[in-house]
Amino acid sequence: MRSILFFAFAALFAAPAISAARPVAQWDVVPHQRLKEPFKAGVVAFYDKPFYVEFTINGKKAAKVEKPTLNDRTKVVEHWFTIDPASFDIAKLKENKLVVGAKAVAEDGTSHKLADLLLYCDKDGNLGSKKTIWLDQADGIDYNEGTKESPVKTMKQAVKRAGDGGTVFLSKPGVYTAERIGGGNDRKYWTTIMPAPGLTRKDIRIKGGRTGCDKLKFKDVQIFCDIEGGQGYALAGVDDKSSCWLEDCIVRNKGGRAVARTFVFGNKLTGYVTGGATTEMANGPCCKIVRNHLIKSISADAFSADDCLAVNCKLIDVEDSGVVDEPAFHRSQGLYGAWVHDVILANITATGCACNGFIGLKLRDSVFSNITLDTIGPERRFVSRYAWEMENVWFDRVKVTGQEWIWFKAENHNGDFAPTDVRVTGCSFELPKPEEE
Repeated sequence: MRSILFFAFAALFAAPAISAARPVAQWDVVPHQRLKEPFKAGVVAFYDKPFYVEFTINGKKAAKVEKPTLNDRTKVVEHWFTIDPASFDIAKLKENKLVVGAKAVAEDGTSHKLADLLLYCDKDGNLGSKKTIWLDQADGIDYNEGTKESPVKTMKQAVKRAGDGGTVFLSKPGVYTAERIGGGNDRKYWTTIMPAPGLTRKDIRIKGGRTGCDKLKFKDVQIFCDIEGGQGYALAGVDDKSSCWLEDCIVRNKGGRAVARTFVFGNKLTGYVTGGATTEMANGPCCKIVRNHLIKSISADAFSADDCLAVNCKLIDVEDSGVVDEPAFHRSQGLYGAWVHDVILANITATGCACNGFIGLKLRDSVFSNITLDTIGPERRFVSRYAWEMENVWFDRVKVTGQEWIWFKAENHNGDFAPTDVRVTGCSFELPKPEEE
């Protein structure tokens, strides 16, 4: 018999208990930024009932946004409002902090408050270091002043001289290293590492490693790891309190995707990825925000983070190269049976993918919206499958081709799919073929 396809199909699976449904939302803002000019801060939020997003700054109401619109800063349709640093009295702010709150409030009485976002009002340009340190590995000397005419030699010294919030210019084309930069976790602001004026991303390659430094922002550079077997990462920080921001960077493994299980971030480093590309790695970037990013030629999971946002991304070419078993477009399997929660994947296209689609169990408070996944390979080789509990999950305009979608049910009922408030609207995917009698 022919498989069944769902087109513009809407379904509600509900347990007899009180509804667990509520809005799902995530910040689309990298924290710890210093604001000198008006800044559009936004939240990506979904619910299949009317709702609005209420913003506060330092506990005071700042805006109420009824409908999502295009934020030209992020190129994302979201609920956003403008923070104008000039409107604040610096003398009344504690350490120039702007603690920004957001709460998605629905007409049905449910709501969801996001964790507060920390930004800084820097309208006078006095926060953190303003230094720009030049780095020249060939001709620099670490005792130099760090100017263009008198550059330092090592990345460690350059970051140290730049200070908390400063900038490091990589002055010549070539290979640099991010291993053991140092600086620890006692940092408030982002320190930026980028090509010097006149150079581009094509000129600068940085070999990653355990940086030992929090709040490093790499901008317009290539970052690579050289893992030839086992498991490794491109970048890692101090510990799980460390964070790293990649803006318009390209990340790759030198030996390609087939030689090792490689990750962009390691050692529990909290990552933010805006623009750029991940290629020739095992996994896509597993991090807090992935926005406007290309993932190409990988061999494992494209998206698998917990409590995260991935928006306006493109995935091309996933192929199991023997490094991992059963790669997936998105995997929601927590360690030791833990729940995976508050995942938003929106506006994502995936083509040429020899992988499973949506794989997971114990998923809650998550949304998958406007996603197209085209899988290739032998018939019935790949599947999308959910088992165990699922609570408050919305699949909206998800189209999966080339594989079956299974709501798992076992003969002994161990691990049966047990949904509460799972909604499927406007989707198209293939259900299992009935067995022949």
